[in-house]
Amino acid sequence: MVHHSEIACLSKATIFKNLPTKLKKKLVTVSSHQDFFPKGSLIRQPLDGKDVMIVIDSGHAKVYSLNETGKETVLGVLGKGDSTGQENLFSNNNRENFIQATEDCLVCSMNRCDFQKLLRDTPDLALSLLNDFGERLILAEENTVRRNSMNAKDRIMDYLRAQEKRTGKDSFNLPLRKKDLANFLGLTPETLSRQLKVLQQAGQITVAGQRITNRVGGN
Repeated sequence: MVHHSEIACLSKATIFKNLPTKLKKKLVTVSSHQDFFPKGSLIRQPLDGKDVMIVIDSGHAKVYSLNETGKETVLGVLGKGDSTGQENLFSNNNRENFIQATEDCLVCSMNRCDFQKLLRDTPDLALSLLNDFGERLILAEENTVRRNSMNAKDRIMDYLRAQEKRTGKDSFNLPLRKKDLANFLGLTPETLSRQLKVLQQAGQITVAGQRITNRVGGN
């Protein structure tokens, strides 16, 4: 079994990655590590009272919401090293989102009550997190502009380039089923399928099931 570094795990969360080691060691004392969730199980759901930040140590999960009629809207996908729920460490308002394991997952987490107790004793931690939140607000605005201003083909290519950058490889497996990916990108499954074919015919990508290969570089 691969050795699990608790400090390295917490460092994967954006809000903690720039902290000095001495503060990360304190965070380890208020976190839990490598809880197992089998494929298909819910890691988090609305009103579960957990108030946690999670880090995916292995596997994949999707974040989604349900409307009044039960229609699912995929809001994001989480893979190894991804984190979500940082805001739960600062507020007791439950987010009305589900997080479901799409593969067997090992999940690390930290709850709000324990974190708040630590935060009161470490002002350096509070300052570092405040600066990080400012950066995240800027990124969120950029992503909103990108989604609202791009056509279907450009939206898909932008997503694929982001995946290439994230994996460090020009050939990778999509972490979501194509139906869920279409939902995430704000497209119909038919539009996604059609645009993938167009991009493949143009020689920009190669599609083999869930595997995508970018043929044109990442500018």
